[in-house]
Amino acid sequence: MFLLENLFMDYMAILGCNCLLKRRVHAGRLFSVSLIFSLFHLFLVCLIQNRMLYCLIAHFVLNTGMVFFCFGWEGKRVYLENWIVTYFICVIQGGMLEWLLEQQIFSQSEILQMLIVMAAVITAVIYFGERRIYGNHIYPVELKNGERCIRLHAYWDSGNQLADPYTGQEINILSQAVAGKIFSGEKNLIRFVPYRSLGEKSGLIAVTNVDEMIIFQGKRAVKIAHAAIGTADKMLFDGKEYEMILNASSIMPQGSKMENKN
Repeated sequence: MFLLENLFMDYMAILGCNCLLKRRVHAGRLFSVSLIFSLFHLFLVCLIQNRMLYCLIAHFVLNTGMVFFCFGWEGKRVYLENWIVTYFICVIQGGMLEWLLEQQIFSQSEILQMLIVMAAVITAVIYFGERRIYGNHIYPVELKNGERCIRLHAYWDSGNQLADPYTGQEINILSQAVAGKIFSGEKNLIRFVPYRSLGEKSGLIAVTNVDEMIIFQGKRAVKIAHAAIGTADKMLFDGKEYEMILNASSIMPQGSKMENKN
C-alpha cells in the first residue's frame, strides 16, 4: 500500500506541475518516472531507519531527480520553477493527508482519502493556473465569424499600438496557425496594413474583420464588434502560452461593450 500511495502522490505532484506550467510532457513519461522513484522510496524505507535522514533524502534528492528526469534540463530558471511547483504540490498533498488522518475523516478508506487529496491538487492547479494567466496579462478570447467560433488565449500587449490608417481600427494579431479556423479565404475581405514591429523592421500585414471578439476578464467580458484581426507568422508565437496578441486599446476600446457574466 505504501508503494501505491507514494506513486499516486508523486504522479499527482508531477502531473500538476506539468499542467500548471504547461510543460507539455507526455503523461506516460511522467507516470514511468514516478513509478521508478516510488520504488526508490520503498527501497529507502526498508534501508534507512532514521526518519530525519529518510525525509532529507526523499525531499531533496529523490524529488530533485524525479523533476529532472520528468522535465529534463532547460536552464536553471526553468528547472527551479519545476522543482518549486512540484514541491509545493507535494506539501499540499502531505498537509491535506495529515489533516484527514488527524480528523479521522474516512479513516477506514484510504481510497477516499486519496480522492480528497486529488481534489485538493486539482483545485490548487486550477486556482493558481488562473492567477498565473491573468497575472501575465493573458486572457481567454472568443472569436466569432459567421458560423465559425474559436476559443484561444491572447496576450494583452501595451506596446501593440498597431492601427489601420484607413479605418482607424485597432489591430489585434493572430497566429497563422489558427487563422484558418476562423477565416474563410473566399468570403473574408483582406486588406494590407503597414507595420513596423512583429519581429521585423517593416512590412505589410494582412488584416480581416471578424463579426465579434469577446475578451474574458474574470467575471467580466469585453465585446468588440467587427474587430480587426491581423495574421502573423506562427514563429512569433512559438513557445508562447497564447495564440493572439491584443491591441493595447482592446481591453477598454471605444465603442466596446463591457458586460458582467453574472
